[in-house]
Amino acid sequence: MRGSRSTMLLATALLLAACTTGDDGVTDVPSATQAPASPSAEAPTTTLASGEALPAGCDRGAPDRTQTVAFVAEGRAWALDPGGTRLTCLFRVRDPGPFAWGPQGDRVLLGDLAVRGVEPGAPTFPAAEASPVAFDWGHPIGLAVVFAARGDPTPDKRFMDDGRIEPLGSLPDGRYLDVAYHPSGLALAFVIDRQGEQSIWLSTNEGEEPVRLVFSKGGTRFTSIAFTPGGERLVWAAQHASGYSQIHTMALDRRTGFTDGWRGDGQQASNLSIAPGGRSTAIDLGTGCADRTATIVLGPRVGRPALPGASEPSTAIGWLDRSTLLVGIGGCREPLDLVAVDIAGNETPLVVGAEVAATRTVTTSAPDSVPAPPVEAEEEPPPGGVG
Repeated sequence: MRGSRSTMLLATALLLAACTTGDDGVTDVPSATQAPASPSAEAPTTTLASGEALPAGCDRGAPDRTQTVAFVAEGRAWALDPGGTRLTCLFRVRDPGPFAWGPQGDRVLLGDLAVRGVEPGAPTFPAAEASPVAFDWGHPIGLAVVFAARGDPTPDKRFMDDGRIEPLGSLPDGRYLDVAYHPSGLALAFVIDRQGEQSIWLSTNEGEEPVRLVFSKGGTRFTSIAFTPGGERLVWAAQHASGYSQIHTMALDRRTGFTDGWRGDGQQASNLSIAPGGRSTAIDLGTGCADRTATIVLGPRVGRPALPGASEPSTAIGWLDRSTLLVGIGGCREPLDLVAVDIAGNETPLVVGAEVAATRTVTTSAPDSVPAPPVEAEEEPPPGGVG
């Protein structure tokens, strides 16, 4: 299957042959009129969409803001623009871990909580011997990472000024399944499992004043949470015990109920990602990496596969802008083929055979507060399912 997909990528992409790398580590891709380089005796592990091998070595260049596609291949981290025309080798890496970029695209979280900066002034810290099962970067700059490690009853916070780690001990004990930073950086949301019952909580950015917002009924599971980019609403994907998944939304200036959004009957939804501007959402549908399908949700009743023609599993890696999603094609522990697809369905093949990939976009116009209900609203008894 992978061979046929790769052939399609080679046939539809721009010709990226005869790349040259300068001292800044940036590879400029020449025009399609130039002849391709001679094929090597052995096929490279990873190629650009044209079939051109990645440049040798790594000059550790600084990426520009247009290079929003990031990936790891052949022991090196790379940045590429969504058009597939400008490539930068960032640094060598042995354990990319989650390979999650901070909200300004200048620092990345690697294996065991190691942090690597790629721009002047961005922090770099060694591994901390902790493997998070849930985490999120502080917003809007990336001054900390909040994470939950396996077996720990409460999350911790790693600060980017000196690399120290402090526990968020005021939060309730439980098994933390997901965490989301409010875009203002002033609040945190968590999914907690406590004795088999799941709930969603909100606290300050230091884990103080925790409040339960939503609790499960009848075995409902909360598979993913996120804030809208403007910070007005909390959004989550729920897997209901009766067999359907649904996206729900709570307005933070009320918090007395929630609205029902897109629903998928007989499908499990996870990996929720909201586009800048908040008008489009991406999720993965399926029971796991072997059968997942990256899906774009455009409204309460509108959802479609991001890549309808893909014959292999796919995953929504993240939004590159308001309307363009980066999608990875590949199953469990397999290399990923990377494709940018817009909400109109136009595809741009980018990379064949990446180890792991992420988006490195820049957060702008972040809110400076967390909406809260008026005092009198807090005294109203919550409806069932909200507490």
